[in-house]
Amino acid sequence: MVLLQSLKVLLLFSTLFCVHGQKCGRYYQNGGICVNYKSNEDYIFYAKGQNVLSVESSFGSLAIAQGLSTLQDDDLILGNCVQAFTSFVCAIAFPSCKRIENLYVPNLEVEIVPPCKSTCTNVIESCVTNLKNASTKTQEIIKEYILSHTFFPQDCNGNITTSPPLNFEYPTERCNYSPQLSNRPKCFNPLTEDHKWIETNKSEITSKEFCRNGCCLPCPQSYALYPLNQMKNGFMATQILRIFSVIGSGIILFSYLVLPRKRTHPDILILFASFSIFLYSSNILFSINRPEKVQCATEIVPSTQINNPFYCGLQGALLIFASHATAIWIGFIILNLHVQVVWKSNIMDDKRIYLHVIGWGIPAILTIVALKTYSINYQFATLCFVKVEASNVIFFYPLAVIVVPIFFIHMTTSSYIYWTGRKGKKSNPSFSVSIAHLIRIQWRELLLFVLFFVTVTIYWLFYCIELKSIVTRNNSDVNFLDWINCIQSGKGRSFCANNIASKFMPHYSLILIAEISASLIGVYLFVTIFNEILWLELNQWISETFSSKEIL
Repeated sequence: MVLLQSLKVLLLFSTLFCVHGQKCGRYYQNGGICVNYKSNEDYIFYAKGQNVLSVESSFGSLAIAQGLSTLQDDDLILGNCVQAFTSFVCAIAFPSCKRIENLYVPNLEVEIVPPCKSTCTNVIESCVTNLKNASTKTQEIIKEYILSHTFFPQDCNGNITTSPPLNFEYPTERCNYSPQLSNRPKCFNPLTEDHKWIETNKSEITSKEFCRNGCCLPCPQSYALYPLNQMKNGFMATQILRIFSVIGSGIILFSYLVLPRKRTHPDILILFASFSIFLYSSNILFSINRPEKVQCATEIVPSTQINNPFYCGLQGALLIFASHATAIWIGFIILNLHVQVVWKSNIMDDKRIYLHVIGWGIPAILTIVALKTYSINYQFATLCFVKVEASNVIFFYPLAVIVVPIFFIHMTTSSYIYWTGRKGKKSNPSFSVSIAHLIRIQWRELLLFVLFFVTVTIYWLFYCIELKSIVTRNNSDVNFLDWINCIQSGKGRSFCANNIASKFMPHYSLILIAEISASLIGVYLFVTIFNEILWLELNQWISETFSSKEIL
């Protein structure tokens, strides 16, 4: 009995999905052209050897018409025409399947239900009759993508022959216009659907800045405006450089921590500078391998210190603190060299408490201000930072107050060494030797400051000039709308990036230069400070430390 029932179920199942070399199945393509007109619960008919994707690939420009219609959601003539034509195409390409309810018939059949004649006449009325009342742009879209379409019916008489499997007359009884089952917009990659807009029946949107008529620019937004994976691969490379910076600054920090002679003035200034640079470079640990944790609060909404307090808020705060601390402690190194060489003074050794108050206090104050004013957002690359409109006041102007005077002190010290050396060489050869010795000792610190100064300058110029074109775009910007129209016209991400977005977005090489320069601070520290003497001292310490443990 059980076997007989199983055979009946198997027979029913097989006949439901296979009818004389052809088959019925469910519409399974989630982002397909007919997603609004075919339910996943209903069975549709298509020929053997075909699937939903292969059938829809023959629809050609219909997807473009849907995409452009989505952008002009308030254009009723265009919307009604595209909706009517899509309903017609989907109805004839995927006619409904209906199983004949008779379990006692030896050879079960599946009845194909052709679309109603009203589905066809509605296309003529919406796309031809009303065309004269449409705007010029709407007329161009309808003529180019719909009226010239191979599926567009010349009239609604005779049999349905547009779709190869069908050769039926249009039924007229108990018919309707085949209304939409859902209101999902057609969004071409990289745009993504606004689920909130769909769920609330167009009454709410996820983001006013990044969504328009049901299509949203996904987070991180800047990535979408460049060719596929270009930004992702570029920033992956800079993340690797930041890892090298962590390692390089970590080696210097460890060396100056464990070697007793490096914990005395003036070497202790390098210790605190290396700690600041290590803290700055270590921000990569928040985003390594998964930068979207820092970049995005949701699929569409970028991170802020409010919606992503740990990955964005804490990471941004540490970045602000470490950046200013690095500038101050490198400045102290240059200032100490200046007072030693020019003023023959060692005053900074006696004022350590003031150095710490300034070196850690000022960065802490600036970080608190940034947090209190909610100024930490994701802007670009893989890190959260100060938002562009507040960046000068909170970050770059204070940094300039630190760096610019130190730059002039650096130039004064270098000039003094140069001119004093020339004079000393004429009057006292031994003096010139001492100057040369001083230069050999201090050139590394001088070079470190020069590299840091160049890095700050490059990053400031990029952040305050070029970055504005990334973060100030909105859905009413003319250039941005041109890019969206390009995407929704089905021209592809790479074409639109190279031909449209390239006109208003920063050049890819400028972004990489800015990010690479900021990623190499720890590498700069290691290259300038680590030398043969430090290696020998560190090697000796390691040998003495571990050999003494073995003896004990």
